Amino acid sequence: MVNYWGKIEKSKCKEIILNNFADRERKHFADYKRFTKNVEAEARRMRDRIDCLNRLREFQMREHELMQAQSVEPSETPVPDEKKKAFLEIIETIRKMVDSLQNINTLCNPINGEPHVNPGAHATDIDNLNSNREIIRNQVNAFRQLVADYNEEFSFQLSFLSQMDSILQGRILRSICLELQNVVDGGDSGRVKQYGEMAGLLLQQIDAFLFELDWNTRNPNVESEILPAEPPGDNNNTDI
Repeated sequence: MVNYWGKIEKSKCKEIILNNFADRERKHFADYKRFTKNVEAEARRMRDRIDCLNRLREFQMREHELMQAQSVEPSETPVPDEKKKAFLEIIETIRKMVDSLQNINTLCNPINGEPHVNPGAHATDIDNLNSNREIIRNQVNAFRQLVADYNEEFSFQLSFLSQMDSILQGRILRSICLELQNVVDGGDSGRVKQYGEMAGLLLQQIDAFLFELDWNTRNPNVESEILPAEPPGDNNNTDI
């Protein structure tokens, strides 16, 4: 006598095993795709970070070389132009701000997992960002007074600083400097991530402004249509 019931049961078990195997494979593939996507996103963010810092360093190096080349006699020790030196000091402060913003963007809005929200986390970057924000304000005011009679010669630098004003005086940077530490100490990881995203938006704006400044100084006789006078969006809205 043929045991049809046994055959049916074996067939069902086989089907269940195959279905479970297929489900596991689909889950593993989805996990792998998610992992690959996260790795690519983190790599892209690191490339953006390196590109922005490299742009700052290249600009500083080129300006230093130009100042040295302007020495009257090759044998003389070059005396840096006071106005150009003052602008390079501003660029150095911006580099420090960019470094702090990139740390906040990476650590407060990680690709994987949750940000650290234990009391005091990220305090160093927030403090550095806040102090450099005050330093650059004073530097910008001093530079504008220094070049008051040289507006045409320093038109690109002054235009860049006007663009940076939208960030320095905007609500987003002020919120990061004055509110983020309280949010971190409060343990709200969701809001901490939002501040990390805000830092990323500021980095995009700063990098775009630097790109335009670099283009203009390299091509002083070519009209630039790369960016509008004001950054896209409203830097005074945080939506938090």
